[in-house]
Amino acid sequence: MKALMLKEFSQDFSGVELMDIKTPRPTKGEVLVRVLASSVNPIDFKGMYGWLQKQYPIPSFPALTGFDVAGVVVAVGEGVERPKLGEAVWASLPTQRGGKPLRMGAYAQFAVLPAAKCGIAPTCLSPAEVASMPVVAITALQALSALGIKHGDNVLIIGGSGGTGSCAIQVAKALGAHVTTTCSEKNMEFCRSLGADVCINYRDTWQDKLKDMDAVYDCIGESGVCAKSNKVLKDGGKFVSIAAWAEFYQHKWDREIQATMLEMDSTNAETLETLGEMLQDGKIKPTVTQTFKLENIVDALKEAAKGRTVGKIGIEID
Repeated sequence: MKALMLKEFSQDFSGVELMDIKTPRPTKGEVLVRVLASSVNPIDFKGMYGWLQKQYPIPSFPALTGFDVAGVVVAVGEGVERPKLGEAVWASLPTQRGGKPLRMGAYAQFAVLPAAKCGIAPTCLSPAEVASMPVVAITALQALSALGIKHGDNVLIIGGSGGTGSCAIQVAKALGAHVTTTCSEKNMEFCRSLGADVCINYRDTWQDKLKDMDAVYDCIGESGVCAKSNKVLKDGGKFVSIAAWAEFYQHKWDREIQATMLEMDSTNAETLETLGEMLQDGKIKPTVTQTFKLENIVDALKEAAKGRTVGKIGIEID
């Protein structure tokens, strides 16, 4: 099979190569999926840079790459009752809390993954749309759960036009929150179409425009984000970030603000079931603005690394 392999860390993607490797076989509790589509996430290219070795280590080279999977089950290992052969599934290949090694492989024609973490793919979407959702939607749902979002809460989502930010806007609205988000001027209409109540240009001093927020979800890790969020949160408010790694552990929070640095956990399919229902009900919708073939995946990674993508970049796999 063809698979994108990481041979060494690099910031110009010279360390990756599309190679012919042996198709894997599922063992006990696993399934083999014919991958129809994947997508690009910041964790993908940042991992290729070598920036995430502490949080999500890649133990050796060459290493398989890619997290998001949409495809069809073509073989099952011992003891697997579900999913069944021929079923369309979706998943995020395992990321685990606590610095455990990554196990990737979505950027390939076939992928082996634990049956227990496969969700039955929503029937209302194309494979590319399905594959755009696992990492960003799981992250958004887990972040908003950590924030304890409930009806009537005032929530700030920093970076609302990106993958997890665009999902978070929709999930927060589905939970009944009042959503404020930061984004560029040109992406404000997009964020409003997702349900954002207030859009603020990310170049503005948003920390001087807001106050008494119940919660802040930081998707970007912009400079000074912890101090800025500390200022806009109410006493006892909550902050969750997926990107402000260095700053988070240096900042001293006050006024009983509860802060969490979130490491997305994709080790079971329960979150996918919840998200699948929301997708089927139309409460959240994917946004795939560009699509590349597997053969051109380096171009997709370079485009995503520019940091200007609205929604997601999809990867179609023949």
